[in-house]
Amino acid sequence: MSRWAQRVATLGIAAALSLPAANHDPWLRLTSANFELYTTAGERAGRDLIRHFEQVRSFFMQAFGGGLPEAKPVRVIVFRNEKEYDPYRPNEFSSAFFQPGESHDFIVMSSAARDRYPVAVHEFTHLMVHQGGAQYPPWLNEGLAELFSNLEPVGDKIKVGQDLPGRLVALRTEKWIPLSVILAAGRNSPYYNERSKAGMFYAESWELVHMLFLHPAYAPHLKAMSAALKQGDAEAAFQGVYHKTIPEIEADLHGYMRGDTIKVFLFGIQLPKSVETPEITAAAEMDARLALAELLANSRGRNDQANAAYQSLAHDYPDRWEAEAACGQWSWRQRRFDDAARCYARAVELGAKDPRLYLAYSRVLAYTNRQSEAIDVLAKASTLDPESGEIHLELGSLYVRNGNYGSALAELHAIKKVQPAQAFRYYYNQALAEHCLGQETEARALAAKARAYTHNPEELAALNRLVSSMESKQP
Repeated sequence: MSRWAQRVATLGIAAALSLPAANHDPWLRLTSANFELYTTAGERAGRDLIRHFEQVRSFFMQAFGGGLPEAKPVRVIVFRNEKEYDPYRPNEFSSAFFQPGESHDFIVMSSAARDRYPVAVHEFTHLMVHQGGAQYPPWLNEGLAELFSNLEPVGDKIKVGQDLPGRLVALRTEKWIPLSVILAAGRNSPYYNERSKAGMFYAESWELVHMLFLHPAYAPHLKAMSAALKQGDAEAAFQGVYHKTIPEIEADLHGYMRGDTIKVFLFGIQLPKSVETPEITAAAEMDARLALAELLANSRGRNDQANAAYQSLAHDYPDRWEAEAACGQWSWRQRRFDDAARCYARAVELGAKDPRLYLAYSRVLAYTNRQSEAIDVLAKASTLDPESGEIHLELGSLYVRNGNYGSALAELHAIKKVQPAQAFRYYYNQALAEHCLGQETEARALAAKARAYTHNPEELAALNRLVSSMESKQP
């Protein structure tokens, strides 16, 4: 294909992804304590939906406790119809989906209709499991998502465990898949992926998780079962926790199914105050399109669409730093470093004050060996956010590489709290700076601390070289 033909094709994709020209911008942005929601479905629908998500999130946090070690800001994108949703649809039958990302996690819905809530909450359950850092087998992951899909707010409580009529019909009329097959199914299994088989897989997984959560003989041991499943062997987990074989569990499951009622329980929740008064921004088309471009950039096999979306943004908003910053981030991800540097520089010219942009810009410059420029950019970032440990660490590391060891230590000492993921760089760079300044006692102590935070072969090799250099200086 010629370059001209490629250009025409790219612009064609961009046109398809851009909203039709109109005097009225239909996009709204609603922001609550834990969600950023973009919608073309109207304010009332947006308010109802963001409140529902806050209720569901509160249930998860209070029912399961603990933190979310991998939590990122959550963006919810809700279209008003299937036509708007189609360019982002992951497959022919999904009316909502969850997409993890580098900076945000996404829930995308084809409409804000009430009958779409269960599908959206199903996907949100996957998001919460992902953010919690759990690695569940498919039967448990999907069973949980099905169990919680129809959570129903009742005043200040959440009703959990209501039946799913479609799943019940399947369980009562179709042949069951052996439980051993359900438990062994991986992510590539036809029982998990093929429509003709997946229906019963989902139905049985829902019924099994329902029993584990609500049956009086099983529910008290759920936490122990979750811990046992981390070893990866469901059969051993059931035997160890419930002292039952898989056939015995299966017999209990059939008995649970034949019970007269589906058990439910009410769980009290506490909602953030902002749930009733989300911040609402009208005419949010540019921000919504930035979110959609980021969504595409994080979706496998959608690079052409993402590229077209970013080009369209740059074309439609030539004087907005946000569009240039997004193009810089996209170019950086595509390893087009010169393009990334130009986009970030243009964003700065247009008045960007976001310290994260300056941090990203400095990394592009440092990666292309423009260290002096990177230091200047990071110094500006530090004035914008003087409390950022990440900026101080990046600037201190650059000063070490540039041989300015006193300034490096000043930046590193300015960090008030070191995150575990940053600890090796923090201690290693301090050790190297102290060593180069002749402070060997301090350098050795810092090198020992650095060693406790890495198993990476390259980092260990660098640390060993530093320690060897220290030893060679000993009298």
